[in-house]
Amino acid sequence: MSLHNALLDAHENHDGDALIGLYEQAAMQSSDEDAIGFFLTHAYVYALECGDPRARGLQHRLVEMGRDVAG
Repeated sequence: MSLHNALLDAHENHDGDALIGLYEQAAMQSSDEDAIGFFLTHAYVYALECGDPRARGLQHRLVEMGRDVAG
């Protein structure tokens, strides 16, 4: 299954855990900084919604990119 289809499936099934990982994967596969920020932001939001411990690391990456502030 393609990453695109996996994302669509995870959204359809409201699978927050899968969405976090898939958006991280999409960020890792991208070479465009704006796309990376977009995908990491989505992963971060789903991690926050799920209370997932990956949220902290995602926020750190976004801070390093200048897309969030340390809090």
